[in-house]
Amino acid sequence: MKRLNWKIKLVITIISAISLVVVILYMVTYLFFSSQLRRNDEKIAQINFRQAEENLEQIIKLGIRDANRYDMDMLAWNFGNGEYADDAGRTALNRKMILRFEEILAINPNLSAVAQMNGNGQTVISTVNKNRSGMTVVPDEFREILQESTQSYPAFQWVPGNVLGDREILCKAAEEPAVLGIRSIGKSDRAEEDSYIILGISEERIRRCYESVVYNGSSAMLLDEQGQIISSTREGQLYRTFEPEKDCQIVVYPLSYNNWTLVNMIPVKNYQKDIRTFRNFSLAIILTAALCVIFIAVIWSKRYTAPIQSLMDNMEKVGKEQLDIALPEKTGLSELDNLNEEFCHTVRRLKSYISDLQQAEKDKAAEELKALQYQINPHFLYNSLNSIRWMAMMTNNGKIADSIVMLTKIITPVFRNPSLTWKIRDELEFLDNYIGMMLLRYAGNLQYRMECGEDLYDEVFPRFVLQPVIENCFVHCRTKTDGMEIRVKIRKEEGSFRIEVRNTAEQVDEERLAQVNEQLSSRRESGKEDVGLINVVKRLSYLYGENSSVKLRAEGKEVVGEIIFSV
Repeated sequence: MKRLNWKIKLVITIISAISLVVVILYMVTYLFFSSQLRRNDEKIAQINFRQAEENLEQIIKLGIRDANRYDMDMLAWNFGNGEYADDAGRTALNRKMILRFEEILAINPNLSAVAQMNGNGQTVISTVNKNRSGMTVVPDEFREILQESTQSYPAFQWVPGNVLGDREILCKAAEEPAVLGIRSIGKSDRAEEDSYIILGISEERIRRCYESVVYNGSSAMLLDEQGQIISSTREGQLYRTFEPEKDCQIVVYPLSYNNWTLVNMIPVKNYQKDIRTFRNFSLAIILTAALCVIFIAVIWSKRYTAPIQSLMDNMEKVGKEQLDIALPEKTGLSELDNLNEEFCHTVRRLKSYISDLQQAEKDKAAEELKALQYQINPHFLYNSLNSIRWMAMMTNNGKIADSIVMLTKIITPVFRNPSLTWKIRDELEFLDNYIGMMLLRYAGNLQYRMECGEDLYDEVFPRFVLQPVIENCFVHCRTKTDGMEIRVKIRKEEGSFRIEVRNTAEQVDEERLAQVNEQLSSRRESGKEDVGLINVVKRLSYLYGENSSVKLRAEGKEVVGEIIFSV
């Protein structure tokens, strides 16, 4: 799994990095071209609106020109002053005015209606379809518009066509959508006494001036100074208050006259089609490039990771103490090849060093074991000869010969067999001879008992392990009055030997036992009395490592020596 994990992580890292670059490029491309299209749309709208402004201004100027020409005609003044003798004269004047209005409409196709109205409501109107004359009711709201035109004389007051509503005769000027221009003829400062000329400019003609800005689902409109729509390319929008729609780009172009404003609303979803087309094309290119980069990166990483993987495999083997590693084939990447080669050479040198060290440790251990083994001989031989010497001094009988025979049996395996282990039967035979020597010394004051199953006699056993422990009984635990009893029990449980050596004692010195146990644990010798036990601990440690221990403990008036080791 480790081998797969780091490779997968490397591939995922490469793919993630490339994916991140793709996403960033995509977002940058999308945002950049979206803003570019917005700016382009706004730029195109502004250019078209500038042309529309000129065309609208031309239409308005032509209407004003025709109105000025009529204003200088005596017909306008005669009608405004009521200069006619009777109804027949008024009718004749009205006919002349209608003919004049028809001439104006014929000359200027941008106009849909021309009318003259007095402040008292008397009206003459001509449209492209009908001609009428009569009285018009002038309510207060419409009179306010007339008053404004009187105050702004000689300028026209331009208002939406819906201001006429259903004002009887005059409303004919707004039967078709139009923008109305109202101007006082200048007779009086009071609207009720003045006379007004009214022009109706066709909303269709106005729309033609700016409808070229409309494309791809957008809509354009002309707003007056109150924000009311007086012309629009979209149906149902006339005479409403302008409200920007959601998800639309709003392009605003203020006109230089009448405080009018041209507005273009471009739905974002429409011009985003171009963005999506370009985006998809860019995305296809980016993805193709990303796949090529990934393909190259995978091939390159495979070549690059091969020596790294070899290095990791060798490091894993070394971690498992497997120092037999092979030098991987060269890949052409000099840095990694040199690293692998240097690592293999280092491991080989380490293996050689460890081998030499292990051999040195073995040699050292063997020498120390031999030294410990031979260290027993003079110590034990000294005690044995001392016993014989004591007997020779006390008595002159055949027991001396028996003692010498036993001594010979004891020292013979010591000097003839250099092995570190033997069978339990050999250890028991050695102990029997040793105890025989001690019986001669202590006569009837020593009792000895060995418990060991015959099934264990052929088990491999460390040499001279029990004798120093039994000897410790005589050195530290002998009694002055009662006889000494020594019991040895050997058993094997689950591959481990457990040996108990029990002996009676006149008085158990627990402090002394604790001191001896501490010395056995630290393997420190404090005197000649502890040499035997310390040697046992060291030999068991060399033979069985940490799976061995020697301890002494007190149980009533008995001292128990416990030996444990796992074979």
